[in-house]
Amino acid sequence: MKLIKAVRGTKDILGETGTKYAYIHRIVEELFGSYGYSLIKTPIFEETDLFKRGIGEATDVVEKEMYTFKDRGDRSLTLRPEGTASVVRAYLENKIYAKEDLSKFYYMGSMFRYERPQAGRQREFNQVGVEVLGEASPLLDAEVISMGYHLLEKLGITDLEVNINSIGGNESRTKYRQALIDYLLPAKEDLCEDCKRRLETNPLRVLDCKNETCKKYTEGAPSIIDSLSVEEKEHYETVKKYLAIYDVPFVENSRLVRGLDYYSSTVFEIVTNKLGSQGTVLGGGRYDNLLTQLGNKDIPAFGFAAGVERIMMLLGDMKQTEIDTYVIWLGEESQEYAMKTADALRKAGVKLAIDFNKKGMKSHMKKAEKLDVNYVIIIGEDEVKNKTLVVKNFKDRTQEQLTLEETIKKFKK
Repeated sequence: MKLIKAVRGTKDILGETGTKYAYIHRIVEELFGSYGYSLIKTPIFEETDLFKRGIGEATDVVEKEMYTFKDRGDRSLTLRPEGTASVVRAYLENKIYAKEDLSKFYYMGSMFRYERPQAGRQREFNQVGVEVLGEASPLLDAEVISMGYHLLEKLGITDLEVNINSIGGNESRTKYRQALIDYLLPAKEDLCEDCKRRLETNPLRVLDCKNETCKKYTEGAPSIIDSLSVEEKEHYETVKKYLAIYDVPFVENSRLVRGLDYYSSTVFEIVTNKLGSQGTVLGGGRYDNLLTQLGNKDIPAFGFAAGVERIMMLLGDMKQTEIDTYVIWLGEESQEYAMKTADALRKAGVKLAIDFNKKGMKSHMKKAEKLDVNYVIIIGEDEVKNKTLVVKNFKDRTQEQLTLEETIKKFKK
């Protein structure tokens, strides 16, 4: 019988990667909670029109990468390719704007895009992200960028570079769009096939192309900063000022536009040189027009998303479990006492493992070494009789005879 395997572009998260996934989720929950964010969980699939209207029909995501299907009611549904549109839909549908002036959400879950699988890029991938709705201040932009940067720092990731840019509002982008078309049109035939199409539908995306020929032609392209209004330039300068106040090192990147149509004003990416061509770890920006597009509400918003798989690639080796102690029982007469001891220690907060099968001391010690624990607790016939435990420090090989209560106190210290 043929073994059924995971679908191409998907991966199981287990073992060490499972430990890393749980670690990231825990740090995310702690850090974002300290900034006042609450969890939001949206459905994995939505009406297709949500992404067409929200992300933009001329984007690569909508044109080529979405998993879209018809259900039994002949409705067109799409597995979510990103998180922002779904959060905005939930915010509008539940009329959160009528209940609070400022809403701060974070999420973590699967997204889906039909792309060529490679390191750091799968067809089902996980993102952690934040969305803030109801605030237009540039101070918010700087705080959210700072929070993203400090998230990666807190996870222990180094060698990061924060790239920032401003792509202005609708009027500024229309003005710049024409300037960019005028600049690139003479070189149109030398551009890649994607960029020839983008020049007609979404010319700003040409700036983001990874093709070396396209990159060469856009090196001397006009800067979008020159097309910004006075107010937009002031907003951008304030963002930079407060990033410096928050001790976030950054570089200005006039080629940075992000790949989705809903962005406006401040955009940013945090990149590393440790992942090759997939160097963007976290990115986002302001999307003040999206709520108008989806719900006719003039509400400003800012957010970012980070690729969990890429973060996991940047984390060092991790133990598969957080087990700190291994309980050894010798002989059938000690089994029941050992199980009761393990239960009491777990209820006291000790993270431990215990084997269910009878083994000799040598086999137990091999397992303790494999688990890389700091302590072993040994229970034999004498310990059962005296209601004590042998607590052995597995690192320095010292040991002491303690009661259960004394053992709990020791571990709590």
